[in-house]
Amino acid sequence: MANLLSIAEQAWRQLFPNPGDEAKITKEEFVATSKTEYAYQLWLKLMADKREEGVMEVPSYLLSEVDLDVQDNVMDISSLKIMRSIPWEQWLQNIGGINCLCKYVKSTLNHAQLLCDDDGIGDNDKTYYVVGKKIKFPRGTHSNNLSLTYVNSGEKIDGSIEVEDSIGGIVRRSLIEIYGGKIGPEDTTNNTNGEK
Repeated sequence: MANLLSIAEQAWRQLFPNPGDEAKITKEEFVATSKTEYAYQLWLKLMADKREEGVMEVPSYLLSEVDLDVQDNVMDISSLKIMRSIPWEQWLQNIGGINCLCKYVKSTLNHAQLLCDDDGIGDNDKTYYVVGKKIKFPRGTHSNNLSLTYVNSGEKIDGSIEVEDSIGGIVRRSLIEIYGGKIGPEDTTNNTNGEK
């Protein structure tokens, strides 16, 4: 797996091989653009997979599991680094675990309002829907602590962002394409004045 931060730095150094103290385009700008470009390229790949295979599966290396508390039938997910560019809210893969006695069924705010308790699911099954950075459970939960499997933004604890090599290559080319016309002259004097 490639590291998105090192890909951004490699592209930056390719365009600015010996940057001075104040480069016209900073490495931080490259890193920020690489994150959005990565999300976009992953979205394109998922859409292509959906067209070709008829199904869209999120790469397993992006899945994370966490146990979160539920208070007043609401789960706070504001602390999670979620890749929300995944369409149809497939960033939320599972609640409650696979072997749970109670099944959690994804709904939407509109469906919950429309159906109320007339949704045809079993008595032990629970519905949920996402509102901003909260997950709401209109029929309650079987426990005050639930496991959640979601698509993370690629960030790991050490600050690296792992990306699939093929998408990493596309991101690097995209960064060079985006910033390529904005190449500043090399500051050989290192006096923060790259203009000659």
